[in-house]
Amino acid sequence: MTGENAIPDAMLALNSTDRRLLTRLPPFSPVAVRLLSVLADERAPFKEIARLIALDPVLAGEVLRLANSGLYGRWLRVSSLFEAIARLGTGRLSQVAITAALWRGLPRRTAPFVREWWRHSIAAALLAQQDGQDLPTDHAYTAALLHGIGQLALFEDAPHDYPHLVERVYAEGLDLLECERDVFHADHASLAGLILESWGLPEKLCEAVALHHGAYEEMGLAVAVHTGCATAEHVGFGRCGCPEHPGAEVAAPIAALLANSTLLDSLAVQINQIECSLG
Repeated sequence: MTGENAIPDAMLALNSTDRRLLTRLPPFSPVAVRLLSVLADERAPFKEIARLIALDPVLAGEVLRLANSGLYGRWLRVSSLFEAIARLGTGRLSQVAITAALWRGLPRRTAPFVREWWRHSIAAALLAQQDGQDLPTDHAYTAALLHGIGQLALFEDAPHDYPHLVERVYAEGLDLLECERDVFHADHASLAGLILESWGLPEKLCEAVALHHGAYEEMGLAVAVHTGCATAEHVGFGRCGCPEHPGAEVAAPIAALLANSTLLDSLAVQINQIECSLG
């Protein structure tokens, strides 16, 4: 499976097995989808960005709450979307909006599995952002934040059985993706790519997410997502099925992140700040 045909191949497999998995999660915020397109243009006017966010009052409120969190500084309180955009810049704003949109659609937030999954997603996003600094603004953060959405769909399909499957995989040293395919006829990585595609997200994000456990060649974004995911799991945030011994493509960047003690020391603080801001 390569970046060129990963999504079509996964779609064919899912067509022949169980399409219900694609409907287990609510559609992603259409405002957030439109924002991803607009924010891809670094020349996008502030007024257009503020207008888009304002179309979704709940999302707008969550964006303001995040903009005022300790994560982004508290020296002057932001009271309008325009101020938030001016202070954060388009790259930061994209991260805030996508994080708030994902949180808003999160099912069963209080379930232990979902809470662990959410913290893994945030940790992976923050770490991928650090690793993918040469990538276009916010792409690594967004792709890593959404990379585990397939696990959430499997959990929604089998809220008791899927967490038990993950427990068994880690207890017995099995391959999570292989076990998912045995039970659900789809693995969470390919499923995540299909879910993002069904939400109308850009193809490069869909492919990077679908390929984040390997099988990539020159896909810098997929490598950044895998690096963030594996590092997050290594330091105790979530269980996404990352191999104990990563491939050569990601071994060096993972080691570099693990050697960054300042980054790792602040990781839990940043995750807690995001969680507290979103309630």
